[in-house]
Amino acid sequence: IDESSGYHYDAPHESSFGGIYNMGHPAGAKAAEAGEFDHEEIFIPVSNVGHAVQSITAENVLNYQGHYAHDEHRSPYASHLYDRPQAELDEEQDRFVSKMSKIRQEWGAWNFTDVYWDDGGRGPRPVVDFTKTHYRDVPSSSFPDGSWQTDKEYTVAFIREAKALVDRVKEGIYAEYGKPTKKADGTAMSKEERDARDAMWGVDHVDGAEARGIAKLNEHSWNGLIRKLLHAIITHDEFYVVLGGHSSAAGHGNNFRQTKAMQFHHLMEPVMDKLGVRLITRNS
Repeated sequence: IDESSGYHYDAPHESSFGGIYNMGHPAGAKAAEAGEFDHEEIFIPVSNVGHAVQSITAENVLNYQGHYAHDEHRSPYASHLYDRPQAELDEEQDRFVSKMSKIRQEWGAWNFTDVYWDDGGRGPRPVVDFTKTHYRDVPSSSFPDGSWQTDKEYTVAFIREAKALVDRVKEGIYAEYGKPTKKADGTAMSKEERDARDAMWGVDHVDGAEARGIAKLNEHSWNGLIRKLLHAIITHDEFYVVLGGHSSAAGHGNNFRQTKAMQFHHLMEPVMDKLGVRLITRNS
């Protein structure tokens, strides 16, 4: 990657949906304005059904890596795609930046940096070639020296940051449902209150245990879920979540984005992205 051209290489766990280097969406990343791609070079799939209406554009293809909803640096309402005076768009963006700054101060934010290429100018880390192995099931010996998976200092820092991220997301969910650890009056939940909340919202994964929380998995299923998540993180793979069921799953009477699967995806997609995983969620 030629950094002299103005493009900066992001480590796997440093990139995000937002930022000026994200080619995932043209407006927020300013990629289109900078002329960093040519729409005419993007392949648009064509349906085999002759009368099918084309429903994908070049912007959709570029959107493969992210979209405005998760760009922590750009307000979705400050895009140059809106037919509004530039002064209004700038004011909207300033309000967004101020709001996000307060959120980061109160809740914290992802703060992970890999100094590998800054140490002696070594450049990007080496990576393993997953294309030669089905399901990316490569042996651990295949990871080259210098890859992040073999770097203890990197993985310890990454796991610490990942746990902090998950804790923040959980606290955000608790707050949405009126069960925040830090109450509105500034006091904190007592241990008894936290234990009762965690039991009510927990996932039981012990064979034979009486279900107390919102879900229950036997020990085998729980361990399998852990292995799948770890596999996706280590290999930067896709992780699929599929919801099947009757009208409750389909969300009859609501918009598609209001279904349980899509609400889950909206919440978890940026989390999985920070972990180096592309989340794919499908509804029945």
